[in-house]
Amino acid sequence: MNRQPILQQYYTRGRQGVFRSNEGYDTVARTPGLDNQFIKKTLHPFCVYDAPRQLQERGEGELSSYPEALVCFHAESGEMVLGRSMFVGADFTGQRNTFFSHNYVIPAARRDEFIAKPEKIFGVRSFASSHDDAHGKDLPAVDDLPGQPDLTVDRKRLLGQLGIDERLFKQLLYAVMTSLTAKKKVFISLDVDISEAATRASQLLEVLYNCLPYELRRHFGFLTYSSEPQSKKHIHVMFVEKGSIRPGGGHSDKDFLFDLALGRVQNVDLQDGGHEYLDFAWENVKEPQELAQFHAFCEEVLAGADQSLALQLRTYYELCALYLIEKGRTAVYEKNRAGVWQALVSYLRHPGLMKNKRLHDLQLLLFRIEVEALAEKKLPDGETIRQMIESSDASKQDRLRVDMVRYLLNVLMRAQAAGQRGLLSDVFKHLAASPELFGMTMKTIFQSEPLIKSLFERYFSERLAAVTTMDGMLGEIRFWAQMAPEAMRHAFFAAESTEKLLRLFAREKSKLDTAIAIHQFFDNQDGARNLADSLLDELDKSLLKLIDLEKLSRDDFQKMIALLEEKPQSFFGTLDVASRQKQEMLMNVAQLRETKGVLHPTEFFRKWEREEVRIQQRIIQNMLASPLDTEDFAHVPLVFYHEDRFGQDGFQFTEMLDFVQKHGGEETLFSFVQWTLAQRLFFEGKQLLPAYRLALRQLFLENKAERLRNKEWRKRWSALRHADFRKLLEEVRSETANPLAKLFRHKKLMLSAVVVLMGAGAVAGYMLSQQKPLTEPELPQEKPVTEQPVPDVVQAEYVPAYRLMLEEPHIQPVRQKTAENGTQDLENTDKPTAP
Repeated sequence: MNRQPILQQYYTRGRQGVFRSNEGYDTVARTPGLDNQFIKKTLHPFCVYDAPRQLQERGEGELSSYPEALVCFHAESGEMVLGRSMFVGADFTGQRNTFFSHNYVIPAARRDEFIAKPEKIFGVRSFASSHDDAHGKDLPAVDDLPGQPDLTVDRKRLLGQLGIDERLFKQLLYAVMTSLTAKKKVFISLDVDISEAATRASQLLEVLYNCLPYELRRHFGFLTYSSEPQSKKHIHVMFVEKGSIRPGGGHSDKDFLFDLALGRVQNVDLQDGGHEYLDFAWENVKEPQELAQFHAFCEEVLAGADQSLALQLRTYYELCALYLIEKGRTAVYEKNRAGVWQALVSYLRHPGLMKNKRLHDLQLLLFRIEVEALAEKKLPDGETIRQMIESSDASKQDRLRVDMVRYLLNVLMRAQAAGQRGLLSDVFKHLAASPELFGMTMKTIFQSEPLIKSLFERYFSERLAAVTTMDGMLGEIRFWAQMAPEAMRHAFFAAESTEKLLRLFAREKSKLDTAIAIHQFFDNQDGARNLADSLLDELDKSLLKLIDLEKLSRDDFQKMIALLEEKPQSFFGTLDVASRQKQEMLMNVAQLRETKGVLHPTEFFRKWEREEVRIQQRIIQNMLASPLDTEDFAHVPLVFYHEDRFGQDGFQFTEMLDFVQKHGGEETLFSFVQWTLAQRLFFEGKQLLPAYRLALRQLFLENKAERLRNKEWRKRWSALRHADFRKLLEEVRSETANPLAKLFRHKKLMLSAVVVLMGAGAVAGYMLSQQKPLTEPELPQEKPVTEQPVPDVVQAEYVPAYRLMLEEPHIQPVRQKTAENGTQDLENTDKPTAP
């Protein structure tokens, strides 16, 4: 298979370049096929070199004293760039110093060849330091970059020579691994002479690079020399000249800073303890092969994982623990059993890792360790059990599930025997969160009577004790119906569930609604059929016992009847006396729905005692619509029927009419009275019942017969065609008429009054005409009195006699008022008086 070649590029100051025709810095040669835009935008920013300040100040002429700048990074398009920039002294003019950069562009498909072998990065010796223009601007592609082992010395000794101990090494590795996701740069200044700074930087980087997992290497970029800290794209670690890490430099306040010359480390918050991978890396820093095996393990486990998981430092902490356990380091597992299981579960649940064989093998290994520990009577803790159950759910290995159920039953029995109630509860609690394992476990338990007694009954009792609401109780039944339906066929379950539900039901305020909700609940629970029939019978018995019939609304009554109509006849035979009586009263009232016409109360309440009649009347009254409907008129008399202490039947007619008016208004009252005039219930023969007649009389007399004073209503009431009723209206009008109208209401009385008045007037006139004038005695002489003017005669309005008989006369007194000149004047009473 032909491999893609590696391309090259040279950059320096020349007479002309690939992109410019005059002298200056430019790409002076490159491999044909290397994209021009890639050269300009990706390579050119890294073709730079600033000579060390201290060498410039002393005019150092020895070129080997100038540090080389090795760079490695990964372009956005996937290629890996490996290059070197170095100081080369005078340029072609001999007048100016310059540098030379040589970059290799490794295709994305081949970068793993270099990532897996750090010597192919740090041991490359084929970098060029000059270019002869006579050779043209084209460079050949190369098939490979042979590397030489660069680290021939003891690595820990090398670290010691650089002043790096275990803690500082872990801080460095932590900062490097974190920089890829934390958007922070790592700047390192070594405490060495500038002439060997780049060589030491390359050696330290190779040590750190060996510790980086492969996925991190695929994104990692570094530069072994820069005169000043600066933030460059794709670069995560940069070695800088001694003394350049200072406030106000090219770094941010959050970057990781290692100024080893001053012994100062900044912004690296690494707490002591709990760094599994950092410990492992330090332990094997001299064993690159062991580190390579761990990286291969990570590659296999993370195959298919997304990048965010593979770049997290925590991922390698967790994988390191799993790797060491796989290698037989069980002490790592014993130190944090639950934590190891939790890490494994997180990978098993990852969408891309569910079928990872290496993870499944690790799961079986950990499970075997737990089984062996249980055999030695070492019980697991509750959190470990939870993680084990979750791992079984995540991996979905059938064989493991069966073994897990057997293991968990052993844990339950041993925990019970040891009196560890807490562990017993924890195991059941975590099992309940796993439907499949819980169901399998319960099926196994119900195959053994001793296990039913010792495990199931105790566990179920504890669950019921924690239930405090009706919703909670229904949720409990739903749980068992879905998770272990076989439990619902057990007598203990039925008895305990029924007792608990009835206790909670007795505390409910709206018992009917609650009972209906429970019925509906069981209608939707297919797995609860075995329990439903007996439990609902007991519930309905309790409902009849506890419900207050007098508080049933119209809707409540209908719901109650619907509930009872669904019950078989055998149910009613199991009721106690009080409940049976309630049921019969309800059904008696229910027949009103089917009865057309008016039932006589004596017939309807024939077999009931007075208190029972009162209760039924209350039910019927609550059933009546508000506002009152004409269809309910036939039921109104039942509500106001009563039997006095002597056993005489009767009605509370006044209260009846008040009720109709209050719950229907005047229009409904009119309709009701009209309806009663067609019902034999309200008559004796052709006459209204005296009590009803009296109630109507009182009704019309209210507020001075207001109902009859209104012209429109008077016409409507008078239009009702019933002789006794119209007679009643006439009586009311007569009783409420004014005195003068009453005087002329009877014809004989009126004629007699006229004759008497006329006779009296004639006699009085005759006597006055025959009377002689009397001689008046002389009076003392007085001053003449001014003659008073005679007032004008006020004409009285003519009123027909029939109006005097039918209407109240509008008679107002004639009053005198004093005129401005002191005379008396008559006031016309027809004019309104000012208030």
